[in-house]
Amino acid sequence: MRYLEHELEPMLRGTYGEQTGRRLFAAAADLTRLAGWTSYDIAAHGLAQRYFVQALRLSQAAGDRAYGSYVLVTMSRQAVYLGHGREAVQLARVAQQGVGTSAPPVVQTLLHAAEARAHGLLGEVRACTASLVRAERALETARPGDEVPHWARFFDEAQLADEFGHCHRDLQQFRAAAQHAERSLQLRAPVYARSRLFCRIVLATARLGLGELDQACQLAAEAAGQAAEMRSVRATEYVRDFERRLEPYRDAAPVRGYRDKVAALG
Repeated sequence: MRYLEHELEPMLRGTYGEQTGRRLFAAAADLTRLAGWTSYDIAAHGLAQRYFVQALRLSQAAGDRAYGSYVLVTMSRQAVYLGHGREAVQLARVAQQGVGTSAPPVVQTLLHAAEARAHGLLGEVRACTASLVRAERALETARPGDEVPHWARFFDEAQLADEFGHCHRDLQQFRAAAQHAERSLQLRAPVYARSRLFCRIVLATARLGLGELDQACQLAAEAAGQAAEMRSVRATEYVRDFERRLEPYRDAAPVRGYRDKVAALG
């Protein structure tokens, strides 16, 4: 954050040729979005939103509409996390309009998946399913030789399965949620520890929804252990969301066992 203020801002006030200027503003947009994402992860949501708006302005100054769409998708994801589903839908749609149909398939996938998550939060089954289908079809047309922006390269089959898992969980379609979450965990490399944690909690929630209390508590206890080692408010909040869902079963033996394990972490 200090770097943005003390190093980057003075650079942006310098004089450059057009090409160098665009590259500088593009790099500044990327760094500013990252600062926003970091703020979002520690629940400094107002600060995150200010960074995202600034990143959007910088991407416009860079003439990079595609990156601007990525910033809008990031804002849509934050809106989903905060429970603002309608706003999240609008942000995802503006992002899609920003790139049109010319964006690489992986980028299209990312944009449609963001809209699906927003519809899922709102319980809009048909709209959510339609967005997921569009995301899946777009990814199917992706080819190894495609030129993909650096910020979209993370979006692969594992990520799409994760999005499906989250959407089906929100729509209370727990069997489908479990299938997609399991697939994502199988495909996703261990290096993506935080994403795997979120997905494990989605799987635990799906197992709970299917009445598989033992498995649900076992999965969630693993995730809670990992969350305790991370400096991520989002990770902690995923675990808390699962625990709220456990309330109706609080006297069951697996739930008491889960609570004992989590208490031991403290």
